[in-house]
Amino acid sequence: MMIDPSARCPKWLVDRIKICGGSISFYKYMDLVLNDSENGFYSTGRLKIGKDGDFCTSPSLSNDFANLLAVQIVDWLLDLEKAGIESELLSLVEIGPGEGTLSKDLIDAISEISPALINKMELVLVELNSGMRERQKKVVNKIRGVNCRWINIEDLILNPVTGVVIANEVLDAFPVERLVFKNNNVFRQGVSLKKINDAYYLEFVDLRPTSAIEKFLKDSKSLLKIDFPPIGICNGWVTEWHCDVPIWFGKLSKGLKNGSLLVVDYALDSIRYYNSMRKDGTIIAYKNQEANPNILKYAGLCDLTSHLCIESTIGYAMENGWKFMGETRQGQALLALGLSRLLYSLQNINSKDLSTALSRRESLLRLVDPMGLGEFRWLAFQKNSSSDLNLRNRFLEEPIS
Repeated sequence: MMIDPSARCPKWLVDRIKICGGSISFYKYMDLVLNDSENGFYSTGRLKIGKDGDFCTSPSLSNDFANLLAVQIVDWLLDLEKAGIESELLSLVEIGPGEGTLSKDLIDAISEISPALINKMELVLVELNSGMRERQKKVVNKIRGVNCRWINIEDLILNPVTGVVIANEVLDAFPVERLVFKNNNVFRQGVSLKKINDAYYLEFVDLRPTSAIEKFLKDSKSLLKIDFPPIGICNGWVTEWHCDVPIWFGKLSKGLKNGSLLVVDYALDSIRYYNSMRKDGTIIAYKNQEANPNILKYAGLCDLTSHLCIESTIGYAMENGWKFMGETRQGQALLALGLSRLLYSLQNINSKDLSTALSRRESLLRLVDPMGLGEFRWLAFQKNSSSDLNLRNRFLEEPIS
């Protein structure tokens, strides 16, 4: 039997799996390889974001993403202020801030759009990883005029805020349960050790479904608005369930008194997500700008990401006290916030700055590329203690020409 040497299991993970009896759920595997305090891809700081990193995010391309997003954030913050909601400060909260680039660029942009608003704001970064916090501080500490603090969601629950919460490419990295449909049965996908000579390798194994998985299967038709599993699936069809997303929405609901939440992420409609032709689910590995469907390769040395299902994400939010305001693709959202106007303005840049203008133009086009970042979904939710709060969703309006 041929074994891919890159699927070799590192010693630390061998030890973890042996402690659990030789096999673990895929959910546990994903959590370990990303978040283990000593060896996880995120917690060790191996993750590198940007053109020279493992993958690019919208904020890492240029500050124009923040410049456009800030237009919507200012609308929401001013609406909160006009509503007369009592709050000492309006909070801009970013969950999973990465390198801190988006937070800094948003504050800079808001300062330009509405200078008076900055004096009434604070920046709140929700980050568990101490190593990432240090990297963020190097960027965010350059901000002047706005107080910045780092907390976790539990701190937010103890002292709820009023403002805007941003979760950009956060939920796709939550550990997922993988479900395997085989021989008219449903299994929980697991990961086990296979010893060959003196080395251990990783392979998939079928486990009994938990009661939570069985409940998801029972509730899936009403939640997903489709037949589940879909008709015509092959034997061994695999898909994912974002089991931690409803818990996240519930906690965050307790941490925001009044305001909005914007989720920006990989996402598909349920009919495309749970499609008989999508036989291996949506999960993918990223390393050095390359996507790899072999998700057992490079354990702890690569990123793992799984798309959200739009219908279930909206359903989980509404079950936890959020009002759904609308969703659209990133390309449409940025056009509505003025991307075309920004592109046009680059034509008038001095010839000496031509290389800068061309670079910005390339980055802007990548943000709306329907084969890439432009296909990301923006999902907006509202939380309010009063029915009088009315927030303008400019990103859902007709594009500005």
